[in-house]
Amino acid sequence: GDLKEILNTTHPVLASGLKPVPAEKNFPLKQFDNTIYAVDYDMTQAEIVMLTQGEFFKADVVPTISLYNEYFGGGMGSIVFQDLRESKALAYSAFSNYKTEFNPKIPYYNFSYIGSQADKLPEALAGMSSLLTNMPKSDNGFLASKESILQGINTERVNKADILFNYIRAEKFGMKTDIKKDIYTKVKAMKFEDIKKFQEEIIKNKPAAYLVIGKKDLLDTKTLEKYGKIKFLTLKEIFGY
Repeated sequence: GDLKEILNTTHPVLASGLKPVPAEKNFPLKQFDNTIYAVDYDMTQAEIVMLTQGEFFKADVVPTISLYNEYFGGGMGSIVFQDLRESKALAYSAFSNYKTEFNPKIPYYNFSYIGSQADKLPEALAGMSSLLTNMPKSDNGFLASKESILQGINTERVNKADILFNYIRAEKFGMKTDIKKDIYTKVKAMKFEDIKKFQEEIIKNKPAAYLVIGKKDLLDTKTLEKYGKIKFLTLKEIFGY
């Protein structure tokens, strides 16, 4: 009530009142079928995204997702970065993230990205695919991932307008409490087997959409065709002009 009065005082609307909220559009979800959507673009590097559909939001799975993301593909200490960039020098950038949008009606998607030299793209793609199929175990990496999540929550401060946005998001997803409290408590007690099981059940061997951008002449299309049917798109098809 107090907030509404403040908003009405400091943010007056027209005498005619607010316009009605337009009806929500229903966009059907595209089912992935291992199609490779490629764009011929004059560049020396090549970039690829592997996209697979996950499950819909479940509050009790969020702590597992947080730890899996941090450990597997979240930063410079992650399995993806250490293996593809640091150890094998196959990519100048690489990450993987299982994420949801700001809408409980949209499922999670696993978004795995690789940016590499065009001639290294086949090896980088094979490397990412291998990691998504069989996640290596690193005790130090696992402990560091836990610590990173806990320290992040310890030092984070939600204030000002962020309080409202956090509240609205929680309400939208049917939550009555702050999910970070659950993450903080559960991540402490998790074992590597918890995130290993998550990858095997939710991430592994799912039909994908592959998004590729690079110079057509430099792309190894024969290798790419092993992953699915290639469909070249024009910039006009993507951007509309």
